[in-house]
Amino acid sequence: MVHAIAITRVPGWEDAFPWAFAATAHRRPAAAGPDFALDPDAPGGGAIRHRDDWRLLLSQLGWRQIVVGRQVHGTEINLIRSDYSGVHLAGDCDGHATRRPGVLLAVTLADCVGVFLADPAHRAVALVHSGWRGTARGILGHGLGTMRSAFGTRAADLSVHLGPAICGDCYEVGAEVLDALGLRGRRTADLRAVLRDQARDAGVPQHAISISQHCTRCGDGRYYSHRAGDRGRHLALLGISSDTSGNTPPAA
Repeated sequence: MVHAIAITRVPGWEDAFPWAFAATAHRRPAAAGPDFALDPDAPGGGAIRHRDDWRLLLSQLGWRQIVVGRQVHGTEINLIRSDYSGVHLAGDCDGHATRRPGVLLAVTLADCVGVFLADPAHRAVALVHSGWRGTARGILGHGLGTMRSAFGTRAADLSVHLGPAICGDCYEVGAEVLDALGLRGRRTADLRAVLRDQARDAGVPQHAISISQHCTRCGDGRYYSHRAGDRGRHLALLGISSDTSGNTPPAA
């Protein structure tokens, strides 16, 4: 357990969406922990492994509830309509969507992309875990589709941020991966570039798409990298702050 968890906010979102909290929780360069990896060997295929780190995160941020799923590189999006107590482990899913204030969404990461989606028109958010399989299967589109069905979200109103992940120079993959991503003939894959194009093709304005410059593999070590041999995980976090102004729309 660590004494403080490093938090990096999504650039620009704090001013653009003051009603939302969007960030990555990670270790400090050359420092131990925290580790937000789930335990895949637990009964049912997953459990919170380092619960103290999760509790510290909630205490440090001042939130009361956080939701994380057992990620299976699929396209299932968990639609959150209820409150939870403390740290809640959902079932198999690779993303969450909500309009409910006070619930912090989380996905665990170590090279894959945390995709942040914000709809200011309906004050709704979604957070997606996208590795190469999820990217190839169109999980970003599934996240948008869930928001459209549940909240009335339009792609034209959406802002998308693609968080820290392995960069295109570091992510050497086989032909089957390149083919699945539509990158035949290349040697490496840039997942964030593929996701950017998917968001743009879905109707998200180019100016509303931002991409982190951090690489989990060749960066300064603050983010875990599966390719580098790390077993730990950092977190992408997204939630709607509990409102004190009376302007928050009713929760879905």
